[in-house]
Amino acid sequence: MTLDSLGDDSNDEGSRGDSEAPDRGDLDREDFDRDALWRILATRRDHRHYHPTPVPRETIERLLEVFAVAPSVGLSQPWHVTVVQDRDIREAVHEGFRSVRAAESQRFDGERRELYNSLRLEGILQAPGGLVISHVPPGGPVLGTTSVPAATEYSVIAAITLLWLAVTAEGLGMGWVSLVDPTHLSESVPLPEDARPLAYLCLGHPALDLKEPLLQTVGWERRSPLPVDWI
Repeated sequence: MTLDSLGDDSNDEGSRGDSEAPDRGDLDREDFDRDALWRILATRRDHRHYHPTPVPRETIERLLEVFAVAPSVGLSQPWHVTVVQDRDIREAVHEGFRSVRAAESQRFDGERRELYNSLRLEGILQAPGGLVISHVPPGGPVLGTTSVPAATEYSVIAAITLLWLAVTAEGLGMGWVSLVDPTHLSESVPLPEDARPLAYLCLGHPALDLKEPLLQTVGWERRSPLPVDWI
């Protein structure tokens, strides 16, 4: 098979001929898969409230298989995952969060600050564990990064997005804690020498059934229509 033939079913052994109608079961399965994907996309939430029940190790290992199918520029796979269950380490991460949160609070005024201070913005200690997702710089030149060197970091973020969907499909909850300083996170969590943490993700069984983003529910912000230009 040549590159030109990729996507041409007529070159696949056992493919259907043009005159053969598609199997009804195949169409039903395609409809089911499509509906399931959109349902997962629509119900994914940034969770802050968790039950303390631990997530089984085999479930976490299954979730991390997402990285085996995630896209990465030049197939560089520039990521590392640290599963954080140790309470002392999570306490240290939470201490860093409190410091960043206090600083961010000063960026808002009046009622906005009051609302900010009332928000639950993490579940570091409530969730039974967390994941630190780090970027590991590739050892040499990476195909596709000449004009956009940061594309390897974008690849890590894309993988996190797929992980979030997989977590949702498993009936679990995940929350991205952005209010952590990368340097403090590196000092609090043992990481490979070259790894730079891009995300601390809380992982666990959600305690709230969120019908919409929590920040929308509490009146902080609302979803906006997508700006699109067709040219």
